[in-house]
Amino acid sequence: MVLGSINLDLTSYLDRWPEIGETVTAASTALGLGGKGANQAVAVARLGGSVAMLGAVGRDSFGADVSARLRGEGVDLSLREVEGETTGMAFIDVGPDGGNIIRLSTGSNAHLTAEFVEAHAAVLSGAKVLLLQNEVPLAASLRAAQIARAAGAMVVMDPAPAPVPFWPREVLEAFDVITPNAQEAHLILGDLPQTLDQAEAAARALCDLGPRGAIVTMGGDGVAWCLNGDSGQRPAPRVAAIDTVAAGDCFNGAFASAIARGMTVAEAIRFAGAAGALATTRRGASEAAPTRAEVEAFLR
Repeated sequence: MVLGSINLDLTSYLDRWPEIGETVTAASTALGLGGKGANQAVAVARLGGSVAMLGAVGRDSFGADVSARLRGEGVDLSLREVEGETTGMAFIDVGPDGGNIIRLSTGSNAHLTAEFVEAHAAVLSGAKVLLLQNEVPLAASLRAAQIARAAGAMVVMDPAPAPVPFWPREVLEAFDVITPNAQEAHLILGDLPQTLDQAEAAARALCDLGPRGAIVTMGGDGVAWCLNGDSGQRPAPRVAAIDTVAAGDCFNGAFASAIARGMTVAEAIRFAGAAGALATTRRGASEAAPTRAEVEAFLR
C-alpha cells in the first residue's frame, strides 16, 4: 500500500548547469509520471507486487493524465479529486553527470487528509507493507500508519523532503523504518555521512530517535541499515548512471515488495539496491523502474 504524492514531471536534460542569471538550452525535455508516492507504487507494480495507492489529483488534464498512467501500470487507485486546485507538478533539471535539481509545486497533494485516509481504512488494513513519504500532509500519513500497523503491516517512511525542524520522537515512533538519503540524514543528525561506515553509524543514531529501523541510502556508494538492533552495509552495484531521478523511490518500492514476499531485511536491501541501480541507467522517474525479471537477471 502506498499513501503519497502524485505529480506530473516536466524534466529538462542539460548539457551543462547554468550560472545564476544565465539561460541555457535543454538538450531534450520530457513529460512523465512522478511524485514520490507514484514512483514507489509503479516500482512495486513492475516488480510483480500487488499494490494499491491513496492520493490526490486536481480536476484538470494533468490529473487525468497521471491517473491513466498509474492505472496503466497496474496500480489500484483510490483518488481524491480536488476542485479548484492543480495536480502536483515537479520541474526537474538533470545535469550531464545524471545529478538533478527538483522544484516541487505541491498542488492537490496538500489536500490529502486524515479523513480521506479514514474512509479507506479497509484497504489499508489489508496491506503487508505501507509506504509513506513527506510530500503529503503528515496528519494523513500518521493516520495511515496507525491503521496499517494495527493490522500488522510494516510502515516505511521516506522522510523526503526532510522536515525542518525534524519530527519529534512521538512522530518517529509511528514508523517502523525510515529511509533517508545522506543529505536527509545530515539535516536530521547534523553530520553528513560520507562513507558506508558513517552511514551505518547514522542509521544506528536514527534508531535512537524513535523508529524501529533506519536505512541510509548513499547513492553510488551503497546503503547501510539498522533494524531491530542489527546493522549492516552493502556497496552499490556498478552501473553507468545517466539519471538519478527517483532512484530512491525505486529502492523503497523494491524493498517493500521484497519484504512483502518474505525476504529477510538483508535480502530485501540487496534486491532493492539492484533495482535502484538499474533505475539510474534509464531516463525518467516512474518509467525508469525495472521489472522483477530484469532485477533478478542483473543480480545473477
